[in-house]
Formats: sequence, structure tokens, C-alpha cells
Amino acid sequence: MATQAEKINNLDKEVSLIKKDIQVIKENHLRHIEADLKHFKLIGYGVAGAVFTQLLIAIRDLLV
Repeated sequence: MATQAEKINNLDKEVSLIKKDIQVIKENHLRHIEADLKHFKLIGYGVAGAVFTQLLIAIRDLLV
């Protein structure tokens, strides 16, 4: 049976590992995710612009 001190020591190790993982995510992965989101946003604006342009052309054709 593990003593109270051993349990606390194990919890300290687990917390240290979790802190390290969070730090890696914060420093590395978030930059890549942010870059991907900017790329998708740019594509979305392009598609929205194309749809809006087609809508204006359709309205112009209906009025003429």
C-alpha cells in the first residue's frame, strides 16, 4: 500500500508533466492553429465575395 508521501510525490510528478504539456501546446501548436484559421478565414472571405458578386449580377440581369 502506498504511503501518503508516495501518493503526494506521484501527484507532483503528474502535475509537472501536465504543466510541461500545456507549455508545449501554448508555445508551438497554437501558432500553427492560428495560422490555419487565418488561411480559412481568407478563403471564406474570397468565397463570400464571389457569391455577393454573383448576386449583384443576378439582380442586375433581373432589372434589365
